[in-house]
Amino acid sequence: MIRTYSYRYQGEVARAILDAAGIPCVLQVDDSGGSEIGMAFANPARLLVRVEDLERAEELLE
Repeated sequence: MIRTYSYRYQGEVARAILDAAGIPCVLQVDDSGGSEIGMAFANPARLLVRVEDLERAEELLE
Protein backbone atom coordinates (compact mmCIF):
# COMPACT_ATOMS: atom_id res chain seq x y z
CA MET A 1 0.00 0.00 0.00
CA ILE A 2 1.32 3.42 -0.86
CA ARG A 3 -1.38 5.77 0.39
CA THR A 4 -4.81 5.97 1.97
CA TYR A 5 -7.41 8.61 1.16
CA SER A 6 -10.43 9.77 3.10
CA TYR A 7 -12.35 10.42 -0.10
CA ARG A 8 -12.67 8.21 -3.16
CA TYR A 9 -12.04 11.07 -5.60
CA GLN A 10 -8.61 11.73 -4.02
CA GLY A 11 -7.64 8.14 -4.69
CA GLU A 12 -9.00 8.35 -8.23
CA VAL A 13 -6.79 11.37 -8.95
CA ALA A 14 -3.72 9.59 -7.56
CA ARG A 15 -4.54 6.47 -9.57
CA ALA A 16 -4.84 8.58 -12.74
CA ILE A 17 -1.40 10.10 -12.10
CA LEU A 18 0.17 6.67 -11.72
CA ASP A 19 -1.71 5.27 -14.71
CA ALA A 20 -0.45 8.15 -16.86
CA ALA A 21 3.10 7.33 -15.77
CA GLY A 22 2.64 3.67 -16.68
CA ILE A 23 2.69 2.42 -13.09
CA PRO A 24 0.20 -0.39 -12.51
CA CYS A 25 -1.94 0.26 -9.43
CA VAL A 26 -5.19 -0.71 -7.76
CA LEU A 27 -7.54 1.52 -5.80
CA GLN A 28 -9.47 -0.43 -3.17
CA VAL A 29 -12.61 1.40 -2.09
CA ASP A 30 -15.33 0.03 0.19
CA ASP A 31 -18.02 2.69 -0.10
CA SER A 32 -20.75 0.63 -1.77
CA GLY A 33 -20.07 2.20 -5.15
CA GLY A 34 -20.27 5.72 -3.78
CA SER A 35 -23.61 5.29 -2.01
CA GLU A 36 -21.99 5.04 1.44
CA ILE A 37 -19.84 8.17 1.25
CA GLY A 38 -20.05 8.65 5.01
CA MET A 39 -18.22 5.36 5.49
CA ALA A 40 -15.07 6.74 3.85
CA PHE A 41 -13.62 7.68 7.22
CA ALA A 42 -14.10 4.18 8.58
CA ASN A 43 -12.97 2.51 5.34
CA PRO A 44 -10.47 4.76 3.56
CA ALA A 45 -9.60 4.23 -0.09
CA ARG A 46 -6.30 2.38 -0.38
CA LEU A 47 -3.96 2.83 -3.31
CA LEU A 48 -1.80 -0.23 -3.97
CA VAL A 49 1.30 -0.55 -6.15
CA ARG A 50 3.89 -3.24 -6.73
CA VAL A 51 6.94 -3.14 -4.45
CA GLU A 52 9.23 -2.51 -7.41
CA ASP A 53 7.18 0.59 -8.36
CA LEU A 54 6.87 1.99 -4.86
CA GLU A 55 9.71 4.53 -4.91
CA ARG A 56 8.76 6.00 -8.28
CA ALA A 57 5.07 6.13 -7.34
CA GLU A 58 5.84 7.99 -4.12
CA GLU A 59 7.89 10.55 -6.05
CA LEU A 60 5.04 11.16 -8.49
CA LEU A 61 2.46 11.60 -5.74
CA GLU A 62 4.43 14.11 -3.66
